[in-house]
Amino acid sequence: MLWFKYFKSKIPQIGVFLLMSAIYIVTFWLWHLPMMAFFNSTLFALIIFVVYLISSYFRWKAMREAVERVMKDNQALQKKLDQQNLAEREMEDIIRVWSHQMKVPLAAIDLMTQTQIDPKELKNQVFSLENYLKILLEYQRINNLATDFRFEKVSMSLLAKELVKKYSSFFIQKNLSIQIEGEWLVNSDQRWLSLAIEQLLNNAVKYTKEGGILIQIKPGEIRIQDTGIGILKEDVPRLFEHGFTGYNGRIQQKSTGLGLYLAKLILDKLEFQIAISSEIGEGTCVMIKKE
Repeated sequence: MLWFKYFKSKIPQIGVFLLMSAIYIVTFWLWHLPMMAFFNSTLFALIIFVVYLISSYFRWKAMREAVERVMKDNQALQKKLDQQNLAEREMEDIIRVWSHQMKVPLAAIDLMTQTQIDPKELKNQVFSLENYLKILLEYQRINNLATDFRFEKVSMSLLAKELVKKYSSFFIQKNLSIQIEGEWLVNSDQRWLSLAIEQLLNNAVKYTKEGGILIQIKPGEIRIQDTGIGILKEDVPRLFEHGFTGYNGRIQQKSTGLGLYLAKLILDKLEFQIAISSEIGEGTCVMIKKE
């Protein structure tokens, strides 16, 4: 294949050689020169031309390989540059959405200081601020993560119970039931896994007004089922995009669109699969699996 490409690139030189050979033949024929001299001189010229082609081929091949290496290096650099630009744009978008959403609890706290402070509501708003700040900080960490994972046996049941305990005030305030069933001992990083599941539980509590949350655990799978407002079918495929809040999130004015994005980012790095199914008015089910 390379020889074919090489000869294709040398067509002008070969054409010139053939033309000179034709002129040579005509000259010998018109002047009735000895044909032996013609054959000897032609053979000598042909040998020189073949040597030139062979040496030129190896130079051409080396140059082609060098050009291909440079092109591959340029493509790799361009890919890294594109990834860097994408990361910068995503970070700008995340900070923009995050800073906008931070205004909500801050405005609520400011209003309470001007009227009457409700201790429970104040605690909820501070909790929201802490969660938003955690999302931003952990997003930065997960994107710059090298060897921060510490894998160990993690009890999903104990992990879920700790998170439910953390959100107990919300369950009590909203009069929501909570049920945890089953067990799954999985080899993973407890800190990051807990952060991912916390974002899912946070969403479940946030969008559930009545009823409760069921956490079903079995080896290889955990399901978080709520009786909340549900998600539009057309919004489900985009739930893990950063900054996407969905119709219900915009209506409720409670969503940054960053929690699910961070959860998916973490679960991907921990090699878990996540899927969401939902019906409007029927609730949402989040499924996390690992083969």
